[in-house]
Amino acid sequence: MLSGLLVAVASVPNSATAHVTKDSGSWPQWRGPQTRGTAVSTNLPVPWPAAAPAPRWTMPLGAGWSSPVVDNGMVFVTDRRDQTERLIAFDAKTGQERWQRSHPVDFDPHAVGRRHGNGPKSTPLVHKELVYSLGIAGWLECVDVHTGREVWQINLPATYGERVPLPEGQAYVDGEECVVVPVGDGQGAPVPLFGYTGSPTLVGDLLITSVGGKRGGTIMAFHKDTGKEVWRALDEHVSYSSPIVAEFNLSTQVVVMTGPRVVGLDARDGQLLWSHPFQIQYDESISTAVVAGDMVIVTGDGHPCTALRITRNLEGFAARVAWENDDLSSYLSSHLAWRGHIYGMNDGGEIVCADLQTGKTLWAGGKHGYYCTPVLDMSKRLLCLNERGLLLVIAAEPSGYRELGQSKLSEKATWTSPAVVGSRLYIRSQDALSCFDFGR
Repeated sequence: MLSGLLVAVASVPNSATAHVTKDSGSWPQWRGPQTRGTAVSTNLPVPWPAAAPAPRWTMPLGAGWSSPVVDNGMVFVTDRRDQTERLIAFDAKTGQERWQRSHPVDFDPHAVGRRHGNGPKSTPLVHKELVYSLGIAGWLECVDVHTGREVWQINLPATYGERVPLPEGQAYVDGEECVVVPVGDGQGAPVPLFGYTGSPTLVGDLLITSVGGKRGGTIMAFHKDTGKEVWRALDEHVSYSSPIVAEFNLSTQVVVMTGPRVVGLDARDGQLLWSHPFQIQYDESISTAVVAGDMVIVTGDGHPCTALRITRNLEGFAARVAWENDDLSSYLSSHLAWRGHIYGMNDGGEIVCADLQTGKTLWAGGKHGYYCTPVLDMSKRLLCLNERGLLLVIAAEPSGYRELGQSKLSEKATWTSPAVVGSRLYIRSQDALSCFDFGR
């Protein structure tokens, strides 16, 4: 649905989104400057040191698994303490808190998701002078990067959900359908069973995020400066995956997994251009899709890693399966593509490399845990932080599995992806945010 706003949607190359920065001091969103897990500029040591440096600084955090983002000399992250959800800005060099925003939250997930807690999991996004964040119960807000002052905010369930009675006045799990959260006046509205976890992205003037609800679209676009709705797309369940932006045949598209499928939407107006079925129990697609050339690669619980080739003819776009690979199947972890190959961790804890065009497994190595969303640094290395707090450094090469080093960075769980800026790694653990400077 178009709102009548004049919206600029840039044409972007496959390797970048419309808001990419070349500043090496920036890691502004989920999976970095290009939303692809690739660092634009790093200054990490070669060879990798035998011992990790002591943290430059560490600051305590509450519950949550949003990854840190870095821009404007600050680190931004969200957490939850008791019944309060926070967006916090820290000085990137010293760790000193600059500001925080908070609001009350009443949400607990379906029992299947309680292992990962009731804190926020969506990663903030920084663009120029603004920070965007999405809370686990659906508070979408935009604030000033320097002060934390509110620019605009939307309570997604209150605005787009179906109002239902809230007899006890508190959030409750409604079977296997949703969690009903308070929205005022003794009423509630549904949010996904495990909360909102997908991280918003930007294309041109549009902030793109999953919404859902009886009065909203599965995926919606809001003007980044005002929060005004620009378009809404689809009427199916949301998933827990993050949207990304890509270009296919001169068409700028939003690529995202919904509850029942993976789709490509026209970034200008949300029109559905192509789709492919990809249903997981509880609509629990979690990993972020990978785009490389004309291919979209997705993975999820109970499914092989699946590559879709996106083509265009006179009738429009189509998605067909190019290959499937069980060796790269992953429930939580997201993969990355680089120079004709795809790398990632499977549910067996192996780091795997496969040929991008054929899907053939070239190597698999190690038993490193259950979760890792790797980052590629500029020295052709995979930085693989697993949930055990161990950072593995693996050669990004198709010839074979080769471990180049490792660093123990946390004794607590680390179900997040690091922010990589110059020689520094910003790590979010179960109860803290830490900065490690490998250039010291």
